Amino acid sequence: MEGVPKHDELILRRHPREKSRYNLQPVMSGAIVRGGHDMVFRAKLDLGRRLAGSALAVIGAAIAVQLSRAIVANRASTHADWRAYLPVVLVFGTVALAFLLPGTLMLLYRRDVRIDPDNRQVVERQTYLGFGRTRSYALSSFKKIVLARRVIKRRRSGRSVGSSHARRSYPFFVVELAPAGGTPVRIVTDQREEPAREAALKLAALTRLAVDDEVE
Repeated sequence: MEGVPKHDELILRRHPREKSRYNLQPVMSGAIVRGGHDMVFRAKLDLGRRLAGSALAVIGAAIAVQLSRAIVANRASTHADWRAYLPVVLVFGTVALAFLLPGTLMLLYRRDVRIDPDNRQVVERQTYLGFGRTRSYALSSFKKIVLARRVIKRRRSGRSVGSSHARRSYPFFVVELAPAGGTPVRIVTDQREEPAREAALKLAALTRLAVDDEVE
């Protein structure tokens, strides 16, 4: 694109890695889709999230199916009124939904961020179970691109709370558009540094913003 600096001309500033202010699970990575002058960073499910979402959805559906079959079979022999099964439906139906809803949400969640240099806009669109939410930001409101390494910690199963090995760290890499003040807009989350760095460079080439490299 004319007037856009080359990758080796981009400003890259390195800082020591700071302690993460975030506690977000690294479950989605960005796939870059070019269309005209626009660039779309589209979230995609990784294998772990697909498996977890599928497992939860299958367990929830199986509980619901078995509950329905048990009620139908019992009613056929006892001829009880449907209202007699209401407590059972409430209890086991809640258990089924506790698995089914999170699993379905994990599988059907969609997010993409469109960078529109012609209109100087950043458009973020998220879809939850078919319900969409769109936010637009002026590109001029962002001052830099942040490439950083974040870490979340989870408790190990079977470990005591006070043990030094009770928690396990999960590092991941993010690319964010940072405004002068306020919350940055997350563009890419990836467990590997190379795809995140490539996305940051492409984003910088399109927006002509400096990359603040916080990765050691």
